[in-house]
Amino acid sequence: MSYDQMTLLELKTLCKDRGLKVSGNKDEVIIRLMENDELAGGGQQQPTTFATPVANMQGTMPVSPQVVYGRMTSQGIVINKNTGTISAVGTVIILYGIFRMFWALGFAAFGDGSLGWLLAPIAFVVASSFIFSGILMTQEYRSGIYVTIVTFIISGSLSVIFSGETLNPVSVSLADGGMMIPFSMMCTLLGIGVAAIPLLFADGDLKEGWPPAIERIFGSSQVE
Repeated sequence: MSYDQMTLLELKTLCKDRGLKVSGNKDEVIIRLMENDELAGGGQQQPTTFATPVANMQGTMPVSPQVVYGRMTSQGIVINKNTGTISAVGTVIILYGIFRMFWALGFAAFGDGSLGWLLAPIAFVVASSFIFSGILMTQEYRSGIYVTIVTFIISGSLSVIFSGETLNPVSVSLADGGMMIPFSMMCTLLGIGVAAIPLLFADGDLKEGWPPAIERIFGSSQVE
Protein backbone atom coordinates (compact mmCIF):
# COMPACT_ATOMS: atom_id res chain seq x y z
CA MET A 1 0.00 0.00 0.00
CA SER A 2 1.40 3.42 -0.91
CA TYR A 3 1.91 6.09 1.73
CA ASP A 4 -0.62 8.50 0.19
CA GLN A 5 -3.41 5.95 0.78
CA MET A 6 -2.67 5.86 4.53
CA THR A 7 -4.15 8.22 7.09
CA LEU A 8 -2.03 10.82 8.84
CA LEU A 9 -2.34 8.88 12.11
CA GLU A 10 -1.08 5.70 10.46
CA LEU A 11 1.81 7.59 8.89
CA LYS A 12 2.79 9.14 12.21
CA THR A 13 2.62 5.73 13.85
CA LEU A 14 5.11 4.46 11.26
CA CYS A 15 7.37 7.41 12.04
CA LYS A 16 7.18 6.69 15.73
CA ASP A 17 8.02 3.02 15.18
CA ARG A 18 11.08 4.01 13.15
CA GLY A 19 12.21 6.60 15.67
CA LEU A 20 11.49 9.49 13.31
CA LYS A 21 10.01 12.89 14.01
CA VAL A 22 6.21 12.66 13.95
CA SER A 23 5.19 16.31 13.63
CA GLY A 24 4.06 17.97 10.40
CA ASN A 25 1.29 17.59 7.84
CA LYS A 26 0.69 14.51 5.72
CA ASP A 27 2.97 15.59 2.87
CA GLU A 28 5.86 16.29 5.26
CA VAL A 29 5.41 12.97 7.05
CA ILE A 30 5.35 11.07 3.73
CA ILE A 31 8.55 12.76 2.59
CA ARG A 32 10.19 11.87 5.92
CA LEU A 33 9.21 8.20 5.52
CA MET A 34 10.44 8.12 1.92
CA GLU A 35 13.80 9.57 2.94
CA ASN A 36 14.03 6.92 5.65
CA ASP A 37 13.24 4.22 3.07
CA GLU A 38 16.03 5.59 0.89
CA LEU A 39 18.56 5.43 3.73
CA ALA A 40 17.43 1.99 4.88
CA GLY A 41 17.69 0.64 1.35
CA GLY A 42 21.31 1.71 0.96
CA GLY A 43 20.52 3.98 -1.98
CA GLN A 44 18.13 1.51 -3.67
CA GLN A 45 14.69 2.79 -4.61
CA GLN A 46 11.80 1.32 -2.66
CA PRO A 47 8.57 0.08 -4.28
CA THR A 48 6.63 2.74 -2.34
CA THR A 49 4.68 5.11 -4.57
CA PHE A 50 3.86 8.75 -3.93
CA ALA A 51 0.83 10.07 -5.75
CA THR A 52 0.06 13.18 -3.68
CA PRO A 53 -0.24 16.32 -5.90
CA VAL A 54 2.98 18.34 -5.68
CA ALA A 55 1.82 21.69 -7.02
CA ASN A 56 1.92 23.28 -3.58
CA MET A 57 4.92 21.42 -2.17
CA GLN A 58 8.38 22.89 -1.73
CA GLY A 59 11.44 21.31 -0.20
CA THR A 60 13.92 18.58 -0.92
CA MET A 61 13.32 15.11 -2.30
CA PRO A 62 15.81 12.22 -2.42
CA VAL A 63 16.58 10.95 -5.91
CA SER A 64 18.44 7.66 -6.23
CA PRO A 65 21.35 7.03 -6.25
CA GLN A 66 22.12 10.30 -4.49
CA VAL A 67 20.18 13.04 -2.74
CA VAL A 68 19.49 15.94 -5.08
CA TYR A 69 18.10 19.14 -3.61
CA GLY A 70 15.47 21.10 -5.48
CA ARG A 71 11.94 22.45 -5.48
CA MET A 72 8.68 20.63 -6.16
CA THR A 73 6.51 22.23 -8.85
CA SER A 74 3.49 21.18 -10.89
CA GLN A 75 5.94 20.09 -13.58
CA GLY A 76 7.90 17.86 -11.20
CA ILE A 77 11.18 18.24 -9.36
CA VAL A 78 13.20 21.30 -10.32
CA ILE A 79 16.79 20.52 -9.41
CA ASN A 80 18.74 23.41 -7.94
CA LYS A 81 21.93 23.55 -10.02
CA ASN A 82 23.29 26.70 -8.35
CA THR A 83 23.85 25.47 -4.80
CA GLY A 84 27.47 24.71 -5.68
CA THR A 85 28.12 28.36 -6.52
CA ILE A 86 26.48 29.61 -3.31
CA SER A 87 28.34 27.10 -1.14
CA ALA A 88 31.65 27.88 -2.85
CA VAL A 89 31.28 31.62 -2.24
CA GLY A 90 30.23 30.98 1.37
CA THR A 91 33.27 28.76 1.91
CA VAL A 92 35.57 31.49 0.56
CA ILE A 93 34.01 34.02 2.96
CA ILE A 94 34.48 31.62 5.90
CA LEU A 95 38.15 31.09 5.02
CA TYR A 96 38.65 34.84 4.70
CA GLY A 97 37.00 35.35 8.10
CA ILE A 98 39.31 32.74 9.66
CA PHE A 99 42.31 34.53 8.15
CA ARG A 100 41.10 37.85 9.57
CA MET A 101 40.57 36.24 12.96
CA PHE A 102 44.13 34.91 13.14
CA TRP A 103 45.33 38.31 11.91
CA ALA A 104 43.52 39.98 14.83
CA LEU A 105 44.77 37.41 17.34
CA GLY A 106 48.35 38.07 16.20
CA PHE A 107 48.04 41.77 16.96
CA ALA A 108 46.32 41.00 20.27
CA ALA A 109 49.17 38.70 21.31
CA PHE A 110 52.11 40.82 20.13
CA GLY A 111 50.72 44.35 19.94
CA ASP A 112 52.37 45.56 23.20
CA GLY A 113 49.78 48.29 23.76
CA SER A 114 50.10 49.81 20.28
CA LEU A 115 47.22 50.90 18.01
CA GLY A 116 47.08 47.44 16.50
CA TRP A 117 46.61 45.91 19.95
CA LEU A 118 43.75 48.34 20.69
CA LEU A 119 42.02 47.58 17.39
CA ALA A 120 42.37 43.80 17.74
CA PRO A 121 38.96 43.30 19.49
CA ILE A 122 37.20 45.25 16.73
CA ALA A 123 38.99 43.18 14.09
CA PHE A 124 37.97 40.00 15.93
CA VAL A 125 34.29 41.03 15.78
CA VAL A 126 34.58 41.80 12.05
CA ALA A 127 36.22 38.41 11.43
CA SER A 128 33.48 36.64 13.39
CA SER A 129 30.86 38.43 11.28
CA PHE A 130 32.54 37.18 8.09
CA ILE A 131 32.53 33.60 9.39
CA PHE A 132 28.89 33.86 10.50
CA SER A 133 27.73 35.31 7.16
CA GLY A 134 29.74 32.70 5.26
CA ILE A 135 28.00 29.92 7.16
CA LEU A 136 24.62 31.45 6.30
CA MET A 137 25.63 31.51 2.63
CA THR A 138 26.66 27.86 2.64
CA GLN A 139 23.17 27.15 4.00
CA GLU A 140 21.75 29.16 1.06
CA TYR A 141 20.21 31.98 3.11
CA ARG A 142 19.75 35.31 1.34
CA SER A 143 20.43 37.06 4.66
CA GLY A 144 23.97 35.65 4.57
CA ILE A 145 24.68 37.64 1.41
CA TYR A 146 23.40 40.87 2.93
CA VAL A 147 25.33 40.35 6.17
CA THR A 148 28.49 39.68 4.16
CA ILE A 149 28.06 42.86 2.09
CA VAL A 150 27.43 44.99 5.19
CA THR A 151 30.47 43.44 6.89
CA PHE A 152 32.65 44.26 3.86
CA ILE A 153 31.42 47.86 3.94
CA ILE A 154 32.23 48.16 7.67
CA SER A 155 35.58 46.45 7.21
CA GLY A 156 36.48 48.69 4.25
CA SER A 157 35.49 51.82 6.15
CA LEU A 158 37.68 50.84 9.11
CA SER A 159 40.52 50.06 6.73
CA VAL A 160 40.32 53.57 5.24
CA ILE A 161 39.91 55.32 8.60
CA PHE A 162 42.86 53.56 10.22
CA SER A 163 45.12 53.43 7.17
CA GLY A 164 48.68 54.50 7.74
CA GLU A 165 52.31 53.62 7.23
CA THR A 166 52.06 50.41 9.24
CA LEU A 167 49.68 47.49 9.11
CA ASN A 168 46.99 47.01 11.74
CA PRO A 169 44.28 44.35 12.27
CA VAL A 170 41.50 46.37 10.59
CA SER A 171 43.57 47.42 7.56
CA VAL A 172 44.75 44.29 5.78
CA SER A 173 46.91 45.80 3.05
CA LEU A 174 50.47 45.56 1.79
CA ALA A 175 50.38 48.91 -0.01
CA ASP A 176 52.48 51.81 1.23
CA GLY A 177 51.89 55.51 1.65
CA GLY A 178 49.07 57.06 -0.36
CA MET A 179 48.23 53.76 -2.06
CA MET A 180 46.77 52.32 1.16
CA ILE A 181 43.34 53.98 0.83
CA PRO A 182 42.60 53.15 -2.86
CA PHE A 183 43.93 49.61 -2.35
CA SER A 184 41.58 49.11 0.63
CA MET A 185 38.66 50.48 -1.38
CA MET A 186 39.38 48.13 -4.28
CA CYS A 187 39.57 45.15 -1.91
CA THR A 188 36.25 46.14 -0.37
CA LEU A 189 34.51 46.47 -3.75
CA LEU A 190 35.97 43.13 -4.86
CA GLY A 191 34.66 41.46 -1.71
CA ILE A 192 31.19 42.94 -2.20
CA GLY A 193 31.19 41.75 -5.80
CA VAL A 194 32.14 38.21 -4.81
CA ALA A 195 29.50 38.13 -2.06
CA ALA A 196 26.81 39.30 -4.51
CA ILE A 197 27.50 36.55 -7.07
CA PRO A 198 24.73 34.24 -5.70
CA LEU A 199 22.18 37.03 -6.26
CA LEU A 200 22.93 36.81 -9.99
CA PHE A 201 22.81 33.04 -10.39
CA ALA A 202 20.39 31.71 -7.77
CA ASP A 203 18.02 34.49 -6.78
CA GLY A 204 14.92 32.28 -6.83
CA ASP A 205 16.58 29.43 -4.94
CA LEU A 206 17.81 31.36 -1.89
CA LYS A 207 16.08 30.84 1.44
CA GLU A 208 14.41 33.77 3.15
CA GLY A 209 14.77 34.66 6.81
CA TRP A 210 17.21 33.06 9.22
CA PRO A 211 18.03 29.53 10.43
CA PRO A 212 15.42 28.15 12.87
CA ALA A 213 17.76 28.39 15.88
CA ILE A 214 18.35 32.11 15.30
CA GLU A 215 14.67 32.78 14.67
CA ARG A 216 13.84 31.08 17.97
CA ILE A 217 16.29 33.39 19.74
CA PHE A 218 14.77 36.47 18.05
CA GLY A 219 11.29 35.19 18.83
CA SER A 220 12.03 34.65 22.51
CA SER A 221 13.59 38.11 22.74
CA GLN A 222 10.47 39.70 21.27
CA VAL A 223 8.26 37.86 23.73
CA GLU A 224 10.32 39.13 26.65
